[in-house]
Amino acid sequence: MSGERPRISACIVCRDEADRLGPCLESVAWTDEVVVMDLRSTDGSAELAARHGARVVSRDPVPIVERVRNEVAEHARGEWVLVVDPDERVTPGLAAELRRLAAREDVDAVAVPRMNHDFGYPPTNPRERWEPQLRMYRRDRVRWPEVPNALPPVPRERLARVAPRDELVLVHDRSRTVPEVLDRAIRYAPVQAQAMLDRGQVFTARAMLADLGRRTYRQLVQGRAWRDGVPGLLRVGVLVGFHFYVWAAFWQLSGARRTPEDDRTVRRL
Repeated sequence: MSGERPRISACIVCRDEADRLGPCLESVAWTDEVVVMDLRSTDGSAELAARHGARVVSRDPVPIVERVRNEVAEHARGEWVLVVDPDERVTPGLAAELRRLAAREDVDAVAVPRMNHDFGYPPTNPRERWEPQLRMYRRDRVRWPEVPNALPPVPRERLARVAPRDELVLVHDRSRTVPEVLDRAIRYAPVQAQAMLDRGQVFTARAMLADLGRRTYRQLVQGRAWRDGVPGLLRVGVLVGFHFYVWAAFWQLSGARRTPEDDRTVRRL
């Protein structure tokens, strides 16, 4: 009906995350509906979601959430899909801003600032404190890529960006514990390495060291990680360490060959 407020469906994919799903669900209670795709949880996650009023759909587990982003969106009834993970929370200010942006006819997707908390501490570096993430989109115009950590392509003129301010963030309780860090690396590193192989990328020690060096410099030096003390240094180690595992998996998938050229590159260090 003309003049109706656009409906927003919050879509969450969950597997055994009952310990943090509650605050996530509470933070999206303002949406028109909440759809939780439960990947055969055994810790009561599905029951918790149902108690919060979410519509729960079940399916077999997948190693990475990108594989089912489009699938869970197909269960949504709203014009807009808001993508939220169980370890994320929408702040009240961001909720109001998303409602406002959903009413615009010239917007197909919205990038929000995500504040990453590692080991319980938010960063001071703006790039990590307000990391732009495309998280809301029109269901009939945007499809999610199945590549790990990839975002949907949206024309620049159709993408709205929420201002990078603390009161407008999506809070991300990332890397709460070392087991969580390792679990993510185990699930994502081989899949991301396979994506590199599928793109035709060729492993070389030079490429690996250059990539890890750039990431370390960007996180440690440009990001001034030392200003955040021990949590800042641990954040750098976790982020760069994850990509080290990706390259290790890529080397193995590429045949695990030891070549004279790679040996020379390593010795020059």
